[in-house]
Amino acid sequence: MKTLDLQRVSVRFGKVEALRDVTLEVKAGETMILVGPNGAGKSTLVKVILGLVRPAAGVLVVDGKRRRVDNAFKCHLGYLPEAVAFAESSTGRQVLSFFARARGVEKGRVDEVLSFVGLSSASRRAVRGYSRGMRQRLGLGVAILAKPELLILDEPTGGLDQEGLSVLWSVLAEWRKAGRMVLMATHDLALVERRVDRMCLLDAGSVVAVDTPAKLRERAELPVRVVFSLAEDTNGVTPFVERVQGWNGGSRAALDGDQLLVDVPPAGLLDLLELRQQYAGAIAGVRVIEPGLDAVYERLLERRQ
Repeated sequence: MKTLDLQRVSVRFGKVEALRDVTLEVKAGETMILVGPNGAGKSTLVKVILGLVRPAAGVLVVDGKRRRVDNAFKCHLGYLPEAVAFAESSTGRQVLSFFARARGVEKGRVDEVLSFVGLSSASRRAVRGYSRGMRQRLGLGVAILAKPELLILDEPTGGLDQEGLSVLWSVLAEWRKAGRMVLMATHDLALVERRVDRMCLLDAGSVVAVDTPAKLRERAELPVRVVFSLAEDTNGVTPFVERVQGWNGGSRAALDGDQLLVDVPPAGLLDLLELRQQYAGAIAGVRVIEPGLDAVYERLLERRQ
């Protein structure tokens, strides 16, 4: 599977339009995240792909051809729901073995997945004795068991401890390396933003924006923070600080100990950084901090109001 396209998909529940003319493409080798407020349509979009909801309009296109969401298509999908549930009396190994038989997966894959998700030592314990994080890792193991070409994750970071997050990051890296797709609905943008390729922002059933984090930052036009670490030479520092504080590039500057914190519009960033050459003796170091995806998300939603 090289591409999966939702083309002009609409879903109605009675008089409520849960999705409105949604077009979205997911490409092989990329991790796409779905974000939006509650009721934006994220879960409905996922259910359309899983075949749990039939759209009132629109089509699903795979590799350029229209595709029904039948059992043959579902064999290419792996799904981790937000809340996982397994038979409490079953062991972790029994759970994975059951799904392996159902999906026609070889037995050796069960041990491989147990090791991958860090549950080998707990594989013979009943699920009732698993913590929330362990259950989430078991659910992730079920989702990746058949090495699906499209892995769909619904709020996968919920309940995960550091070990669980490491497992999740490893899954994302492996799927990217293998040229497979990941579609992830999440609210934890700060956690995942360095590990995603594109973001789809939904609101009230419509697509607000789809692009890379870098392009969405440009679109949001949020200030960039520049942190100047000041040198000990106070004679050189004072003129530099005064110059930045009086600079007309639309920035805001504030001293914080031996650091000068400057919030500058993206268009003025290069001009601000050029001051380093004029005041090299006053500057011990520079860091540029891009606005997080949380802030980008909020700004793009604000503009829609």
